[in-house]
Amino acid sequence: MNAARDRLAIGELTRTLTGRFDLPTVLDTVVHDARDGFDASSAAVVLLNHDGEADDSEAHVVAEALRTPTDHDLSFVSAGPGLVSAREGAVTMIADLADAADRRWPAYRRAAREAGMRGMRAFPVVVMGVSLGALVVHTDDPWGNERPNDFGQVLANLTAIAVSIAPQVDRRRSDAWETIDTLLQGTVAIASATGIIAQALGLEPGHARLALHRMARAHQSTVTAHAQAIVAAFDRDPASIGSSGLLAAPSELPEPPHIGA
Repeated sequence: MNAARDRLAIGELTRTLTGRFDLPTVLDTVVHDARDGFDASSAAVVLLNHDGEADDSEAHVVAEALRTPTDHDLSFVSAGPGLVSAREGAVTMIADLADAADRRWPAYRRAAREAGMRGMRAFPVVVMGVSLGALVVHTDDPWGNERPNDFGQVLANLTAIAVSIAPQVDRRRSDAWETIDTLLQGTVAIASATGIIAQALGLEPGHARLALHRMARAHQSTVTAHAQAIVAAFDRDPASIGSSGLLAAPSELPEPPHIGA
């Protein structure tokens, strides 16, 4: 495997996603990078159909790269472990399809073996906690320990980013400025809240910032939102900030609510 080539591929894909891009071209680049990075016979991006008319039991190949052309039916790439990865949002793997002790997905295994495949990995494509598909890679030798599994998940993650932002390419520049404005406001709030915590609890700035993160988690809030709440409470009544509950240590807070069965 070639780590330098893999890093270059990731860098090029990342750069592409910061500008205007054509989604099919990006997906085609992903599968070719996966094929080369894994020295694979086949690499494919499969996506589930979420149009409300088809069941998620079906996944569709939207991009595929082969080492050599073949007359074999390769529909198995969107079945078996590839489909499981796409539906469940988890990595699936088979170290050696010739291993008789592994009896999972028998129909898939027969089809893959007939096409000359021996190893596979499927890396989920997940957006906002929802699995949309998978990057499915097949090799003509057992998977082994030398192939860079983290490279596959990075490619799948970049695929998820591409799929999620492609419909909004024309809006991203204005959205970026809005994001920067929001970020700057959040940064100011965090800095102000850190100072308030340091003064109220007698902490060094570094420890105060750590305390802010712990307080936010304990209140089941983001750091920015909790910082804004602290600043707002302090602005209303500086003298009562210590008794507001916002600076309570995690151990002093009530248990988070649980959803009943």
